[in-house]
Amino acid sequence: MHALEEKLFYLFSFIPASPGVVLPWVITLFIFLFLWLLTRNLTPECKVKNQALAEFLYEELENLIITIVGEKHVKELLPVMSAVFIYIASANMLGLVPGFKAPTSIFSNCLGMALIIFFYTIYLGIKSHGLGYIKHFTGDIWWMAPIMLPIHLIGEISHPISLSLRLFGNIFGEEVVIAVLTTALFPLLLPIPMMLMGIFTSLLQALVFTILSGIYLSGAIDKGH
Repeated sequence: MHALEEKLFYLFSFIPASPGVVLPWVITLFIFLFLWLLTRNLTPECKVKNQALAEFLYEELENLIITIVGEKHVKELLPVMSAVFIYIASANMLGLVPGFKAPTSIFSNCLGMALIIFFYTIYLGIKSHGLGYIKHFTGDIWWMAPIMLPIHLIGEISHPISLSLRLFGNIFGEEVVIAVLTTALFPLLLPIPMMLMGIFTSLLQALVFTILSGIYLSGAIDKGH
């Protein structure tokens, strides 16, 4: 256990959880404070520098979400997909800070985020199509339902499993490689290049998780799902 993680754990000792659970709350608090500082003095004329940065981040995230799900679904999916990208990117890069461990290098945290997307996908499907959404699990031909139902259920369950395993495996492997190269083999030559590579892979994995989440969510909303 890292020294800073232990300090955070004892600081939040009233929470009956391990540092792997405490750190996600710390990240959430940090993101909340950062966005609050950016948006606390909004004006129509955009005279505040913080507002310019906030509008830039919003426009970039909106363009990203439009690229993934299209303009038809951007209004409904922008809040959740933006939150997913910002949170996972922040959690991934926390592991690059000396003394900290990325929450996404702990499988239970990755599985928790994947399950949120899984259940939200079902919620959006039922919200958009009613209970008729469940029919896509059985197929259009009623007598094929005993065959199609297990196939579709396995397909649905594979979504959170693949999301969580992909994120966990990449971030955990990245932390191990960086730790070995920067502390054991080449402590003086590779820290900066490896840190830059870590930032790139952290953003990339956040993007991959967001893209796949957008595909699942928009697919549940579409009439032709």
